Amino acid sequence: MKIKTTDIIEETKKVFGKYFSGNEISGFLKKINSSRKPSEVTSQKPSDGLFSSQLRLEIDQIISFAEKKLPTLNFLDLLKDLGKLYIAHGELDLASDITTTILSYTKKDKRLVGIAAYAFLNFGEIYIHQTMWAESHFYIKKASSFFKKGNDAVGLARCESLLGTLYAEKGQLSDAIAHFQKGFSYLDPSRDTSVAALIENNMGIIHNIRGDYDSAYTYFRRALIHFEGLKDTQRVAKIRHNLGMLFLKKKEFNSAIKEFDTSISVSLSSHYYTTLAISYTSKASIYCTLNDDALANAFANQGMDISYKIKDKLTIAEVYKIKGILERKKKHFEIAQNYFVSSLRLNEELENELNYAETAVELGILFYETKKSDQAKSYFNEALKYYKKIKANDEIERIKYFL
Repeated sequence: MKIKTTDIIEETKKVFGKYFSGNEISGFLKKINSSRKPSEVTSQKPSDGLFSSQLRLEIDQIISFAEKKLPTLNFLDLLKDLGKLYIAHGELDLASDITTTILSYTKKDKRLVGIAAYAFLNFGEIYIHQTMWAESHFYIKKASSFFKKGNDAVGLARCESLLGTLYAEKGQLSDAIAHFQKGFSYLDPSRDTSVAALIENNMGIIHNIRGDYDSAYTYFRRALIHFEGLKDTQRVAKIRHNLGMLFLKKKEFNSAIKEFDTSISVSLSSHYYTTLAISYTSKASIYCTLNDDALANAFANQGMDISYKIKDKLTIAEVYKIKGILERKKKHFEIAQNYFVSSLRLNEELENELNYAETAVELGILFYETKKSDQAKSYFNEALKYYKKIKANDEIERIKYFL
């Protein structure tokens, strides 16, 4: 699929609509377009990427327009809303530039320290999406120090939630849980319901990985009810995806497909490309298991296409794993091994222990099938060590079958 630049421009206009009348923005855009040469207008073609250079120019022009027209606090609120929008769409370079602009303002006025804290938190989230763990950790801790000075309990809870997400992405589940629980400790559940629901969703992910499906389902459903009530489509898409992962692990494939389809539908309509990429990839995994290899390959390709454009290396590694399984089933063992090794290398670079273990099992099965028992045992034991550490009993039993 092609990611349409016009979709994000329309979303940008909606954000500006909170601060300006439609006529003001439309009038300004007409001025921008009229200043371009006729050939530029008639020959413009949307790029395959998220933004063409012309659309990026328009967004920067609109931001400059807002800077002149709005009071400082309103302008910074606008930038904060735009930062959230572009993070959700996977347009991380633009989100980073906007966050940098916010911080340039806070340096001029010490009274804006609270806004600076949330800007640092934005950088923490951006770097998580880019799998740059050290940078993310640095900015989250920086935000946390600012929130402590301002006695901002919700801000501190958000920091712990992001730190938990960081460790969960790396497969370090005990550390993730510790941060999620610390995040809860800052909250008043009756008042800070959105942050609590966000952490509950994250806790559900951990319980699902460990095979505690009932607890995971409870966490997901509570979070889903809350975010559906708020009409927070970004969170709804993510939680529907997580429910799909739960049913996938339980081998309830029809229910899993239903949840992934809902996530994909919401993500498509709201242009949430990060969630869209991983939901396509997860559907590929289901069809791979169901031996519908043509559909599996088609969904894997869709997931790969989007992941490549938004630089989502974790999902790219997952696609490589699925491609490896598909080739292994066809007895194309050398090609399959190359896919698995590529997945392992990416996951090792990204320090993702969970995904590394998952791929190590699949590579172990390849060597098992090709009668290379020593190599098979080596990869199985490597994965087994990790699964014992996180107490993932279903995966432990699966590996023991081959040993």
